[in-house]
Parts: sequence; C-alpha cells; structure tokens
Amino acid sequence: MRLSFVALCAIVSFSGTSASADLGSTLDTLVPAAIEKELASPKVTGITIAVGADNRIAYAAGFGTANAETGTAVTPETQMRVGSISKVFTAALLGKLYEDGKLDLDAQVSNYVPDFEGKEWPVSLRQIGAHMAGIRHYKGDEFLNTHHFESVNEGIQMFVHDPLVFEPGTKVSYSSHAWNLLSAALEGASGEEFLPMMQERVFTPLEMRDTAAEDATHEFPALSAFHVNEDDKPVIAPFVDNSYKWAGGGFIATASDIVRFGLAHTEPGFLKKETLDLLFTEQFTKAGSPAGFGIGWMTASNMHARLIRSGLADYTRVVHEHLVWHSGGSMGGVALLLVDPEHDVAIALMANHGESFPALLRIGVYALGIALSEK
Repeated sequence: MRLSFVALCAIVSFSGTSASADLGSTLDTLVPAAIEKELASPKVTGITIAVGADNRIAYAAGFGTANAETGTAVTPETQMRVGSISKVFTAALLGKLYEDGKLDLDAQVSNYVPDFEGKEWPVSLRQIGAHMAGIRHYKGDEFLNTHHFESVNEGIQMFVHDPLVFEPGTKVSYSSHAWNLLSAALEGASGEEFLPMMQERVFTPLEMRDTAAEDATHEFPALSAFHVNEDDKPVIAPFVDNSYKWAGGGFIATASDIVRFGLAHTEPGFLKKETLDLLFTEQFTKAGSPAGFGIGWMTASNMHARLIRSGLADYTRVVHEHLVWHSGGSMGGVALLLVDPEHDVAIALMANHGESFPALLRIGVYALGIALSEK
C-alpha cells in the first residue's frame, strides 16, 4: 500500500459521498485491504489498529498472526508492546503531579533522585522531557536485558551513575534511560511508587483496562508473541525483561486503550488546558534549534521530517500544525500513536514484528487522511 496523497483523496471522496457515511464504515471499507497488502511482507506478522474521533472509538480491528508458531490470529483484544509510547503515558502522570503542585519542572532532578547527584551540569525534568538532558541511551546488550528488577530505583542503577554525554540543553539526543530516571523523579516528588500511580492516576480514569506493565513474572493470556526475521521469515523474538524501563518503554496495551488515552488529550478534561499546552509545545535548545519534542510528545514538525525521510512527502499534507505523536520500538514489536487535537482524532497501531514500523507509518497517515476527510 503506497498510495499517493492524490489517490487517497480520490478514494476518500468516493467513499464519503453519502451524507450518512460513518467514519467507522469508511475505515472498514478502506483500511483492511491496505493492511493485507502490508502483511504480504515477511517483516509484517500481525497488526492491530484503532481509530477514535469525537470522543469515541470509531474503528478497531486486528489482522494477521499473533504467534507465528501457533497461527493464533490477532484480534482487537490482542495486547502488544507499546514501546516508547510508554513515555507519553508517563508524561500524563507528570502532568497530573504538576497540576497537584508536587514537582518543579525546572528543579534539578537530583532534588528528587539523590542517586543522580554529582553530575557535571544540572539537569531538569523539562530537559528530560525533550531528550535534551545529556543522559545516554541504551548501550551494549541493555536492550536485550533478561534480569528482573523489583523497583524503579533498582532499574535506574543500570545508568544513573554514568557521566552525562553532553551539556543539558545544548542538543537533542533520544534517551529511554532519561525517562526511566524521570519515573524515579516522579516517585521522589510524590512519595509514591510509579506503577500504582500510573494505574490510579492514568489508566483507571481513562478506562484503559487492558494496559499494564509487562511484568515477565506474570502471564498475560491476550499478549501477542513478538517476532524478528530469520532466513527471511518471522520467528519468535528472544526473551527480554523490560522491568528496568516501565516509563521508557515497558507497557503493553490494546490499540483501543491507546486511542482512549489519545482522545483524552484532544481537549481539556483529564488534564487542564495549560498542562496540555505544556506537554505539546515544542522546546528549543539553548542555541534556538527546535527539539522536535514538547514534554514526551513529538511535534508536527518532527512527523513532517519523518514522512519526508520515509519517502511519504505527499502525506505531509495531512499533518496539521497541532498534531502530536509518538512511536515505539521494543524487542519484536513496534507501535505508533497519532493525535490531532484540532480535529479530535486519535489513531493507534501496533505490530508484533520488530521491522514493521514503515508499514505502520504508511497505514497510520493513510487512516489519518481518511479520518480528517470525514470531519
């Protein structure tokens, strides 16, 4: 499925001629064929998608195989790894604690995490939010971790004593460890544990009943298997334990739950307008260069650049100024969340193969174009 923007508009115009056309039925007419074409690739095993608009889920579906060995089908109830979409889940908790007056975004992180003291420059939560804190990303085989960590504080010992890799605020360098540190700071600011706070302050209020930390010591019957390629065919990915990075990339969910989360960010309610503005407004380096991030959330300019790099320049026309988004990559899985607050649209996709992100990006912007054409 490599439709040009012009072809997309032609299809949508034809399917939307009836005034009674419903977004869900339009998506159900157009999206399955596009996904089935992607499933022809050995790098795409299973995909789950949900689209929400006007505070409701308009469409949710599963395609392909949840487990290449058993042939189990993906359904809308299949859970997958959300990867770094965990960061915007965590940003919502940060927003809640910020509204409660429990943290100062410009205070030094070491005020909340004593183990982080002694760095060569001060680091703030705001800088962490835009990946400008100078904290390193994964190194070595950390992404393949199989050790189980019992707490956030235990998990951050993997990196917390390492030196900063640059002066905070001077450049942007993506870091999942920075967000793991941020979760420790949220614990220090609130005096509560991170995972119970996420459940009480974010997942339960938003009715995200199928979202959880992927605890390797527990069983999740609805959780997909995850895949990598071997001899040009999908095989089960190596076992990993993500307990060191709940905030940075350790949650699982259904696509519908992610859309519920996204729709909660299209207008004030769950969070105040001032908080949404805080999370979504792009930050800048000390030299004035755009970071491509607010706090956690990636900006429209970031998506615009991503589409051009991916050979999808025509689709930049559906990227409105206020679009916010995040992608996710984890062992054997990828994810994408698009939120257009201006048009009250949220789209979530996940795949259970580690090389499927190009497919999710194509389908995601295709579905966004359909949703916006119905508004």
